[in-house]
Amino acid sequence: MLLVRILLVAVSMLSAMVLPKNEEFVVIKGNRITVAAGTSLGNINCAYTSSSRKDTLLLNRLIPQRERLILALPVKDFDCGNLLLDKDFANTLNVKEHPYIRIELVRLDKQNKDYKGTLQLEVAGKTMVLDNVQFQTCAGKNIDLLKSNICLNFSEIGLATPKKLGGLFKVEDELRINVELQVNKQQPKGFTEPFATYKSH
Repeated sequence: MLLVRILLVAVSMLSAMVLPKNEEFVVIKGNRITVAAGTSLGNINCAYTSSSRKDTLLLNRLIPQRERLILALPVKDFDCGNLLLDKDFANTLNVKEHPYIRIELVRLDKQNKDYKGTLQLEVAGKTMVLDNVQFQTCAGKNIDLLKSNICLNFSEIGLATPKKLGGLFKVEDELRINVELQVNKQQPKGFTEPFATYKSH
């Protein structure tokens, strides 16, 4: 009997070690990605929206490869507002050789009411790992949104700054990628800023 009790205690201790209690998670229901470039006449925004299958992501841990949220965004499907801008945007990102923008969520940590993540970003054939990407939660009617703004330079991606987009001159070197994830309405609310910002160095 004593041996049985010892075995039961050992199994209980092992289970406590192997199975973490109260793991937190978010459920991703869709996404909207906007790529913006500034010009002398204002910003050009090219957007892609997708209602993907639900993805449940565990928080505060490295997400295994098979469980990561991976977004493969067709460059040709981005909507920039008119056909000329659509074409210039696709050519700028070298759509013939690199038809997709790829975003992979490697890790997502909850920090009080904020979130911090690690993303792997592939644009125009250049792959970058972005650490400490800040996300903020914005409350919607039926869903909440995790929003982040990633700021890069054309030169970081290995692209020449285009001289014009849609006939507009003086395109700025900075390229902004806004990531918006739709999540189940279980996130903290109450942010005054529209989104957090990641600035590359």
